[in-house]
Amino acid sequence: MSKRRTYDLGEGVLSWPVGEVPFLSENCVALLGEGNQLVQMTDPPIGTILRLTAIIRTIRGPVLEADHERGVAPSIPFLGEQIVLGYGVLFIGDPHGLGATAVGVLPVENVLRADDWLDRFALYRAHNHIVRLRAETGRTPHIVRQRTPVSDS
Repeated sequence: MSKRRTYDLGEGVLSWPVGEVPFLSENCVALLGEGNQLVQMTDPPIGTILRLTAIIRTIRGPVLEADHERGVAPSIPFLGEQIVLGYGVLFIGDPHGLGATAVGVLPVENVLRADDWLDRFALYRAHNHIVRLRAETGRTPHIVRQRTPVSDS
């Protein structure tokens, strides 16, 4: 039986990197700190299979519009909620040459899919809230998807 290990990657406002590298914008998350500065991730275990989670520390208002094409919309999490963003091999992104300021996971299954490596429903739930970003190794966890479907009306 493998032992669980938890890595605290950082704390800040959950977002994703914006820039000229579409792959990073679509498959990574970033944290924003004071003055909307990117937070450098604390010793990310690159290449490790793990679960990437966001624990809600402070609730802020949603700023994203609903994405009707993907059928996803923002929803309000509860304080202390642990939102599973994805499961797979951890990689880092450095879109602005500042070090490890974004992280994502390469899925261990369905790797031929080019987008949505992270759970879009979870991302929309955690986006713009202050979170503690964590990575947890160990046995493959059961992931419950938290969905807020978008109506066509």
